Amino acid sequence: MSATPDYYKTLGVPRTATADEIKKAFRKLARTHHPDAGGDEAKFKEINEAYEVLSDDKKRKLYDQYGTANENHIPQGWGGGAVNVEDIFGGGAGGFGSWADILESIRHGEGAFGSDWDFNGSGFGGARQPRPRKGQDMNVTLNVTFDEAFSGAEKRVTVRVPGRGESETLTVKIPAGAVDGGRLRFKGKGGPGENGGASGDLLITTKIDEHPYYSRKGADVLMDVPVSVAEAALGASVVVPTPDGTKVRVKVPAGTQDDTVLTVRGKGAPKVKGEGSGDLKIAVKVLVPKEMNEGQKKAMEDYLAATTEDVRSWAQ
Repeated sequence: MSATPDYYKTLGVPRTATADEIKKAFRKLARTHHPDAGGDEAKFKEINEAYEVLSDDKKRKLYDQYGTANENHIPQGWGGGAVNVEDIFGGGAGGFGSWADILESIRHGEGAFGSDWDFNGSGFGGARQPRPRKGQDMNVTLNVTFDEAFSGAEKRVTVRVPGRGESETLTVKIPAGAVDGGRLRFKGKGGPGENGGASGDLLITTKIDEHPYYSRKGADVLMDVPVSVAEAALGASVVVPTPDGTKVRVKVPAGTQDDTVLTVRGKGAPKVKGEGSGDLKIAVKVLVPKEMNEGQKKAMEDYLAATTEDVRSWAQ
């Protein structure tokens, strides 16, 4: 006859443990070692046997006195019984359900008792309560003109939030220097929360319309400025309009090549984060005439005749 195992050691409790302490120890071990939860079947059987004995007052007294609760090995006869897992975990409407329910939650990655439930008190016998959930965030795209994004503006936006049953009109302040794809967050203006949870947020993404002259790269403003062949070759001083409504005179050096970029400091857009403004970046576009009058044609022919360098010189 094999020796009876130390049930107290199996459950990891002292011999003075209360019934509640024994139940808590069994619950913890059962969740870990049940075969359907990935545990060891033999280990689970040991835990189940230990709990069957120590959770029954009469069997525990026999075990403490004789070292066994087997009715065939003690003077008196005692009825045995299997452990009812649903009794331990509180099956039915107010409890956690059966092992099948618990293990189904584990398979779906929700933990043994699901992701949406809290339990009252320190034990597993309390009623379960749904956790508060924050409402869904809402995303809205707001089109703004280049000038509105450059200088800042106020826009009114009407949104209809699912679950609220009504529309709400908000005043949106577009900051000076707003960038394409920038986000403005309105706390608590999104979908309603669940079970007492906070409302979600409203996220407004700015989309900047195209401008006939300018484009943006962060706080820098980019633009193309056409110059004639003669201006590029001989140098020139050209007047350029800027996004803030002023004009600046820009020097085009003699011999300027096509796509050369000239920079005007501080004439870009205001920096949303930080101080100052970006720069105005001017890309020089050398225009070759498609048609010439007789005088222009004669001048170009004279220039060609006077030119001795090989511009290709293959290829520089």
